[in-house]
Amino acid sequence: MRIAPLTGLVAVVLTLVGFLLFGDTPDYDATGAQVKAFYEDHEAQTGVSLYLLVLASVFFVFFAAHLARVVRDVPASGGWLHRVVLGGGLLLAAGFLIGSTLILALVDLADEPTASDPALQALNALNENFFIPFVGGMGLMLLGTGLATVRAAVSPLPRWLAWTAVVIGVLIFIPWVGFFAFMAAGLWVIVTSLLLSRRPQDGTPTGTETAGTARR
Repeated sequence: MRIAPLTGLVAVVLTLVGFLLFGDTPDYDATGAQVKAFYEDHEAQTGVSLYLLVLASVFFVFFAAHLARVVRDVPASGGWLHRVVLGGGLLLAAGFLIGSTLILALVDLADEPTASDPALQALNALNENFFIPFVGGMGLMLLGTGLATVRAAVSPLPRWLAWTAVVIGVLIFIPWVGFFAFMAAGLWVIVTSLLLSRRPQDGTPTGTETAGTARR
């Protein structure tokens, strides 16, 4: 079993735990006093959450790099879709890092007795609506993978998993369903990580017969 594909599994687990630790953060229209009270009361667990999300961003980059190499080696994959996969992973990681920076700023500002309500409100509204970069990055990563593997004669992924990547990748960019598609994308990453970790060391897709084997 190879370790590199499992970085996707680790990234999803870290992301899930990090988001769960955040709890019910103030809404985008919360008052400055509400924002200040929340981050003062949840300073420790917010700090842990930030650390987990930063780690998740690192593991997502490693997973995207591995997935991009897998896509690059797919016959007739277009020769450029692996760049979309890697670019999506980088955008996803950047979104996590920038989002973590916004939350860190909220934690620091909430500790300041002279912090103004308008500043806290503005920063909180920006943070609560900051999801497009990492959602878009996830969508690009799945779309690039799905489009490269869905029609390949020899694919590292089962056909159903490739089609699932395309469908989820499209749904992520549709309002009102993008959030649920993002959660489904996490499941896709977990399944893909486990399947790729079980591939033979020579890169032969699991369950795919070679021409010589088929003739026997």
